[in-house]
Amino acid sequence: MPPEHPAMGAMIMNLAANVLGLGDAATPLGLKAMQELQKLNPVKDTATDAMCMFLAINTSSVTLISATTVAVLAAAGSANPTEIIGPTIIATACSTTVGIIAAKLLSKLPRFRMQANPGEQQEG
Repeated sequence: MPPEHPAMGAMIMNLAANVLGLGDAATPLGLKAMQELQKLNPVKDTATDAMCMFLAINTSSVTLISATTVAVLAAAGSANPTEIIGPTIIATACSTTVGIIAAKLLSKLPRFRMQANPGEQQEG
C-alpha cells in the first residue's frame, strides 16, 4: 500500500479511536479503511494480507484507556476507577500479539494465499 493512500489515514484514525476506548467512533473509520484497501485489491472477492492484518489488529481491541469502562466504574462509585488501565494494557498487548502472529502465519499457508489468476486451479 502506498504510504500516502487514503486507507492509511483511516487506519490511523481507527486505531487512535480504539486506543482511547472509543469503539463506536472507531467503527466507521474501520469500514472506511477497508473500503479504501479494497480499491487496491486485485482480486475483489478475496481479502488481501493487508486487509487481514488490519482486521486482526482491529479485532484484538487495541485499547490503552477504556474511557467507557472508567466512566462506568466512576459512576458506580469505585474508589479508583482508573485501576482498569493496567490490566487493559496487558490484555491489549496479548491479544494484539496473538492477532498479528496468527495473521502472519496464516498468510504463509498455501491454502490462504491469493492466486495470481483466480480462475486458474493450483496444482497439487
